[in-house]
Amino acid sequence: MSLSPSLAPRSAWMLILATSLITTDVLASKPTAAPVEHPGCFLLMELKTGEVTRIHPEQCSKRLAPASTFKVPHALIALETGVLSGPEEVRRWDGTKHGRETWNQDQTLDTAIRYSTVWFFQGTARQIGRERMEDWLKRLRYGNTDASGDITRFWINGTLRITPEEQLDFMARLYRNELPVSERSREIVKRTLAHGPDTVGNTRSGVSLYGPWKDGAVLSAKTGWTHVKGEGEVTWLIGHVRAPRGEYVFVSSVTTPKRQSEPPPALVSALSALKGLGVL
Repeated sequence: MSLSPSLAPRSAWMLILATSLITTDVLASKPTAAPVEHPGCFLLMELKTGEVTRIHPEQCSKRLAPASTFKVPHALIALETGVLSGPEEVRRWDGTKHGRETWNQDQTLDTAIRYSTVWFFQGTARQIGRERMEDWLKRLRYGNTDASGDITRFWINGTLRITPEEQLDFMARLYRNELPVSERSREIVKRTLAHGPDTVGNTRSGVSLYGPWKDGAVLSAKTGWTHVKGEGEVTWLIGHVRAPRGEYVFVSSVTTPKRQSEPPPALVSALSALKGLGVL
């Protein structure tokens, strides 16, 4: 059946409008051979275009404890305030035995991020102090910017909360060089997140994050893992991928009612999703 001349333009416009409103959970312009699955929230942004792929978007707007993903802004704040002089500054281990052997040694910023050494950042948090910490959280527009309570644990299972969508925005601004920090601080922190054959994985489960990946892609990432009473277990993987087809930032978060076995589900499912979408 053909449309009358008077109705054709209107129908064509309605078709265009309807098409423009369609959203999908994967990149429609870049189909994959297999469906992409994820047990929680997964977000992927192409930095050049700002296009975002969302898996389970309904789970991406809830604020969660950032856990060790907070080490990314924390490191920037420590460098910008002068609490850390640079990546080579050594902080001495006080001899207290920790459950993770990699923590039982002197640390630099690089090793503290890669080994996710809590005592290192608890020390820098004390030196930064609550007033300066919250001032910088506001400057960085990081989550709810709340550093109240225990200054050594507010990001682990305390008052600081951030949504996966807010994490994605923060990582995009970091890799677009849009954060209000010096180039020096920014580049130091980026280097600590990059994974290659000569670096160690920044995850307590020892999962290799350095590939080799498809077409020589380079992965930068930080894990997070905490248990919050009444909220359950939260695991994260946030990061950046530089590949021949473009640059991306991503966020993976998984919340479960019970403690999970290693490796953390947010890490494993993020790598699977990145591969499924053809990024890694």
